[in-house]
Amino acid sequence: MQFVILAAGLGTRLMPLTANKSKLMLAIANKPFLEWTVDAVSKMGEVILVVRQDQKDIIEYFNNCKIAYQEKPRGTADAIAVCERYVSGSFIVINGDEFIKKEDIESFSKLEGYNIAVSKCKDSSLFGNLSVEGGFVTGIAEKDGIGTSIINAGMYMFDEKIFEAIKKTQLSARGEYEITDALEILIKDGVKIKAFALSSWKTLGYPWDMLDINKELLDRTGSIIGKKIEIRPGSYIEEPVAIGDNSIIGPNCYIRKYSSIGSNCKVGNAVEIKNSIIMDNTKIPHLSYVADSVIGSNCNIGAGTIFANLRLDEKPISVKIKGEKINSNRKKLGAFVGDNVKFGVNVTVMPGKKIWPNLLIPPCINIKEDLEKQPEL
Repeated sequence: MQFVILAAGLGTRLMPLTANKSKLMLAIANKPFLEWTVDAVSKMGEVILVVRQDQKDIIEYFNNCKIAYQEKPRGTADAIAVCERYVSGSFIVINGDEFIKKEDIESFSKLEGYNIAVSKCKDSSLFGNLSVEGGFVTGIAEKDGIGTSIINAGMYMFDEKIFEAIKKTQLSARGEYEITDALEILIKDGVKIKAFALSSWKTLGYPWDMLDINKELLDRTGSIIGKKIEIRPGSYIEEPVAIGDNSIIGPNCYIRKYSSIGSNCKVGNAVEIKNSIIMDNTKIPHLSYVADSVIGSNCNIGAGTIFANLRLDEKPISVKIKGEKINSNRKKLGAFVGDNVKFGVNVTVMPGKKIWPNLLIPPCINIKEDLEKQPEL
């Protein structure tokens, strides 16, 4: 079986974390998100990654995979079309954003004919909504659902007929060639597309999704502990956690479960990390609290820095995404910090705020709004 993984997306909703890296190279449980999918399918067959030519981080990291180039991110149908010369017979397509259990992928790969993975979703506004009758898909609407419905979970089994259908599609209102339009063409032509219900499913759409996926991964794998870790006296660690190579933990710190701390990190005296992702080479030396947050690589967190994760009124926390406030539906959510940010001492970051890469954060300030530009020092 051949597996086509679509990895060319821009990841704009995950800014500032994707300001200088591909979306699927964001570290979750201390591995690039894409690596979890590649590892899951590589023993089942050949892997073909669809990327843009400027995604050097993916191309170089996955140099053992076959690479197909999409000139511009013009939708899933366009991304699949660039693989026509690489595949033959039945093949599986997986959106790189999707987090699907290996066991589900294995079961899916044993099916015959045309198939699409489906899941139930409470907020279906971001996904293609499906009409399913007798186990077969009878209709699809692209990203216009409201409330709970059966959604397109981003994994498909196709053969060469899909390329004929893709050639008949036209640009959608979003300016993309939608795979859902190609599927509608096939359904009208009498092709039967079976719905395969996933046992579990998550997608990497918003920054806080990283925390949910991180939790699920650590629940599956247990703690992931790298080489040459130094755990200093007085450190208390709740499992499961991930700690990367050559990191120093302690003394006298508290690492709470579902935290992932990358390689060459330092978590020092009187620091508490709760349900957060800390990427490689980041230092949190002392007297800080990091909760429900994602901190990029090569950051330095000054003493006394607090990442608040709860509104005083305990209402759900909203995050500004592409200029629009989006409800995370989470009562507890911290901050999202890009790479190479340096914090002065005694900084407070309010819930749901974002800080862009390469900034110097002045000491003793309260960050109540997203920081995209360098504040006055």
